[in-house]
Amino acid sequence: MLNKKLTRRDFVRISAVGAGVLALGGLGIRELLATGGVKEVSETRQLLGTFITIKLVDTEPELAAKAIQGGFAEVERLSSILSRFDPGSDLAMLNRDGYVDNAAPELLGIMQKAKHISDITGGAYDVSVLPLLNLYVDSFADGGAPPSEKQIDAAKDLVNYSGIEVKDKRISLAAPGMCLTLDSIAKGFVVDQTASLLRGRGYSRVLVAGSGDMSLRGARDDGQPWKIGLTHPRALAGYYEVFQTTNDSIATSGDYENTFTPDFSWNHIIDPRIGHSPRELASATVLASDTTYADALSTSAMVLGKTDALSLLESLPGVEALLIDKNMNKYTTSGFEGAVQVLPE
Repeated sequence: MLNKKLTRRDFVRISAVGAGVLALGGLGIRELLATGGVKEVSETRQLLGTFITIKLVDTEPELAAKAIQGGFAEVERLSSILSRFDPGSDLAMLNRDGYVDNAAPELLGIMQKAKHISDITGGAYDVSVLPLLNLYVDSFADGGAPPSEKQIDAAKDLVNYSGIEVKDKRISLAAPGMCLTLDSIAKGFVVDQTASLLRGRGYSRVLVAGSGDMSLRGARDDGQPWKIGLTHPRALAGYYEVFQTTNDSIATSGDYENTFTPDFSWNHIIDPRIGHSPRELASATVLASDTTYADALSTSAMVLGKTDALSLLESLPGVEALLIDKNMNKYTTSGFEGAVQVLPE
């Protein structure tokens, strides 16, 4: 979550499994490093309620380190617009006042993308789900149990993406009490924008990763794919699967990322149509043309469930996915095996 303060429990969870997907290293880049011609410069910071890593491979490490500082400055700038926890952000003002005039271009753009994904998922993806999420957070914090159906129904009345109006530079919400969370799309957007900024400054080998979202664009000038470790939804160590891919953008959503109960049945992913956490999938990994799209689609897949998610994702050009159900069975889109190379354990 953007700018959410990390607790010690969060730190342990994210350190152990929270990466969702983890870049284990560019196979050809190790060979390049061995020649002494280039060096890898990497830094990780606690931002956006998780850990953000920026990695550059370049012949001038001091300049690369300075560029990384610029990358983190961009992360912080975008967070100041898109974080619902920053009271001065455009999003926080929208949630507080029900409208924002002269909204930042980044917020306007991300809202248009969010509404499009809501349309193609039939409302399974809905950034106005925050009243439901807040209800669950408060209910489990206060009583250690989910809210009543009556409470859920009342909160559902405030959840409707069609009540979000974007016109010119103004964004408004149709009903008092409506509020938005961009947690399922903004992190991917921030990863994309930061990677794009660094590539624009002349860096051809760039990796930006934030929790389960990762942009690998330009990281493989040697022609070798990256090796990706997919977090096991039920293990604190090790990976469910390791694969190589030349795809540039990856995002993973899972029921283990922020769970309210030890059995993962109640978690931060809420189906906006029924007001409950979806019951079928434990994890959804999406490969797409950009991380923003992959981020939102991975959450959508968790809500839709195996059959509907695969049907939707199969219909979208350039999109592949790997879904894991709660029994740890794997399901993939028809082109996933061609897009990646699964490595032996």
